[in-house]
Amino acid sequence: MADYKIKLNKKHEGKEFKSSFRFIGKVSQVSKKDESDSWVKQPIAQQTTTRTTGKPRRVIQFEIETAPSNRLRVELAAMEQKFAYPYSSTHKKSVTVDWADRNNKEKFPDNTYHPIEVDWDKCERLAKLIKADEWYEVRGSYSIEEFTKDDGTTTTFVKRTINSVRPIVNGQIQQEDGTFQTVKHAGVEFDYVTDFNNPAFREVNYFNMQIGIRSTYQEEDTGDTKVNAVFLDFGKERSNPKDVELIVYQTEVAEGKKSLADAFASLNTYDFIEVTGQDNNRATFAYVDVVEELDSDDPFADVDDTQRVVRKERVTNGDKKGLEITGYVANSLMRELLTEEEFQKTATLTSANPFENGNPATNNPFTDDPFASAANSDPFADPFSK
Repeated sequence: MADYKIKLNKKHEGKEFKSSFRFIGKVSQVSKKDESDSWVKQPIAQQTTTRTTGKPRRVIQFEIETAPSNRLRVELAAMEQKFAYPYSSTHKKSVTVDWADRNNKEKFPDNTYHPIEVDWDKCERLAKLIKADEWYEVRGSYSIEEFTKDDGTTTTFVKRTINSVRPIVNGQIQQEDGTFQTVKHAGVEFDYVTDFNNPAFREVNYFNMQIGIRSTYQEEDTGDTKVNAVFLDFGKERSNPKDVELIVYQTEVAEGKKSLADAFASLNTYDFIEVTGQDNNRATFAYVDVVEELDSDDPFADVDDTQRVVRKERVTNGDKKGLEITGYVANSLMRELLTEEEFQKTATLTSANPFENGNPATNNPFTDDPFASAANSDPFADPFSK
């Protein structure tokens, strides 16, 4: 556990959590309703003018389908800035230059400094690269946004911000320098199949996120565990806590082992852990037998069922949405690492205890810890022990 690190803000020393995603899939345009309530496909790349400042703003936005019906919206937005910050790996520092000189090496202190691609220029480059119905690898990070409605209630949603986009060509990733790289996922290298109907197709849909536990709730009927978590984001004066909800679905495990859903249900308020999983926004399907109606005089009416092949039909049986936890990072679990102050939305919010309802896993999240007297206090040791 000593090897596990959490980023601290250099100014105020607040904890800052990290998140990332990696998707490979087929690109499609985002559809939005117009004034006539009709769905209209939007351009993948747009340059608009902001209402408040009147300045230009570039936006890249599209959906990437990682598996049949699993479409995830990703985006990148940027505006021109006053300065840019070339970096020198030799000097291990950046330098400030005027925005207009961000790619002009003659304006840099010496030739060890290199321009860092800014989002404004990245939007321009991606606008030329990304095409609908083509296949790409997309990497990026999550930002958690909060929106206050007219009635005063707050809605939280997770935004997927693009960091890089690379084409899939003949089953391999084409890198920025034109070379090709074999797809590697879950420790296995393979040529990616750009055909959802091919039996060899493999979904590449992965995220990791550092979280603090606010509470957990395990459904009695299904055994699924909902994780109400806090993500500590960057802030100038203090880290900003953002609420995020994740789900761990119950699965069958070998006798004597503990399921991942049960392990997460045992976590308490203020615990910290880094989770991994997949991002869902998909319909789920089942296959049902097509009922065959036979007339009484049909010569096959009395044929034994073992000699009859029954056709199956695919039907939609529900949906799966949100961040699904499928694993965790070893040695990342730290009990009671976080504080009540870090969970508060503002530094002055002290009038109410946000944890007065307790943690459903235990009546008191700070006593009667079922792992306190165990030789191994990690509740995730069972599912992954070898």
